[in-house]
Amino acid sequence: MRVAMLHNRYRSGQPSGENTVVDQTADLLRRSGHTVDLYAQHSDTIAEMGRRDRALVPFRSVWSFSAERELTLRLQERRPDVVHVHNTFPLWSPSVLRAVRRAGLPAVATLHNFRLMCANGVLQRDGGPCESCVGKVPWRGAVHGCYRDSTVQSLPLVAGITVHQQLHTWQRYVTTLIAPSEFVRSRYVAGGFAPGQIVVKPHAVPFSGQVRTGPGEAVVFLGRLTEEKGFADLLEAWDSSLGQLVVVGDGPLRPAADARAATDPSVTVLGALPWAECMQVLRSARAVVVPARSYETFGLVVVEAFAHGVPVVASRIGALAELVDDGETGALAAPGDPAGLHKALRLITEPATSIACGERARQVYLDRFTPERDLAATERIYADAIARHEAAR
Repeated sequence: MRVAMLHNRYRSGQPSGENTVVDQTADLLRRSGHTVDLYAQHSDTIAEMGRRDRALVPFRSVWSFSAERELTLRLQERRPDVVHVHNTFPLWSPSVLRAVRRAGLPAVATLHNFRLMCANGVLQRDGGPCESCVGKVPWRGAVHGCYRDSTVQSLPLVAGITVHQQLHTWQRYVTTLIAPSEFVRSRYVAGGFAPGQIVVKPHAVPFSGQVRTGPGEAVVFLGRLTEEKGFADLLEAWDSSLGQLVVVGDGPLRPAADARAATDPSVTVLGALPWAECMQVLRSARAVVVPARSYETFGLVVVEAFAHGVPVVASRIGALAELVDDGETGALAAPGDPAGLHKALRLITEPATSIACGERARQVYLDRFTPERDLAATERIYADAIARHEAAR
């Protein structure tokens, strides 16, 4: 099968699970004998543009005629069997969907975030969940400056969402929408999308080759050091009676992390590390902690922990509550509740509990999240989209 894949890569300085998922999917398909043409735009190039072109980017993110022409030429040349669209913001724009339709090809799109309904794409405001614009005209996104805390920068996104809501762009031009979790599917259905258009296919993660032995050592936080990721709650919940805390990542709360480590020997801050080193730290963990205050569409770090036989302590919110089975593969705590988080950590850091939950977590990974299962699901989605497209024609 020949697959065309479109993705707008995020800035190099901004860690992106979407970039990782796209690269892994393309690599998995290629290794399985499929031909993949990956058409990527890079947000890094915006900084290299002239002043006029940079000023036009917000408007082109709504509809880019140049991107539509570019993709039309590529599709005419390569004639793929299916086109898989990932992130179109800001340089591709939804105009690429019309190019796919005019080429007479089926389109599949992955819903990595909530950008089709929400100006900041994460259903978040003031450090917590927000659904004010779900199923509505998203004017509140401009009023609150939800994108980069700026009304001016939020306006083009709000305008784009509104335009495509009215035109039903994603419903008309996309054969199948892929949600990485039931939670994401439920929010889009609440936003007005047809349930039959959306299939759930969780992301897979590769396995680095070693499963944890024994109960592990430190509790590991792996992610961005921000309020919405619950890092401040973790620092408040933590004390040395829980053992050792290893922090992997960077972000606005890094100074707070460093200050805590300077006075508390039970806290170690490693900063951002390459993926392979992150997995090395993770597979020796007593538990991984994901104390998010805002919605997660999936939770790659949860599945990475499961792959290595490590249990997870997470917030009972968004897709995290769907991934972690409380008392079986880890423990759940209410978001923004340091006392509850401390209690959950104390439970899972008990050695026998960590071992038992880790073994069950490993089995869940094998049952649901391996690359082999992801490949089979992806192939089924492509084949179904092609058949439905042909039937509609």
